[in-house]
Amino acid sequence: MLIVNNSDPHKSKSGYRLIAHSADLGFRLYGESLADIFVNAAHALYGVMTDRRKIRGLECREVVVEAPDVGDLLVEWLNQLLYLFDTTGFLGRDIEVQEITSQRLQARLRGEPLDEERHQLNTGIKAATYHNLEFKETADGWQAKIILDI
Repeated sequence: MLIVNNSDPHKSKSGYRLIAHSADLGFRLYGESLADIFVNAAHALYGVMTDRRKIRGLECREVVVEAPDVGDLLVEWLNQLLYLFDTTGFLGRDIEVQEITSQRLQARLRGEPLDEERHQLNTGIKAATYHNLEFKETADGWQAKIILDI
């Protein structure tokens, strides 16, 4: 199993781990708040696409997604970020959740369009999926698992 950490979830209540899943890729997400899960999901997504440290915060994008429940909201969120990348090349660096409920997310992203001289694309991601989707509140906050089609 491939595991890449941005933090140690046993020491920190927030972060993400990459998990291998046959021909797909998944994230196990951790957060003290619901907003943390969505921020960490975006960081994980952009982190597997390219080196996030090379993304500059030159432009701002507003993203609003709605869904019937929080699990669907996570899938819609990541698919909206992928759509933004596919249509404009936008890569997010800083993500600020402005409003969140179990059915609606409004966020502001700072980043920039893909610059092929500075951004090496690592993994092409087709879509976030509902396969083995998990989302739960725990004593330490929130946890989620999502699988991406690559």
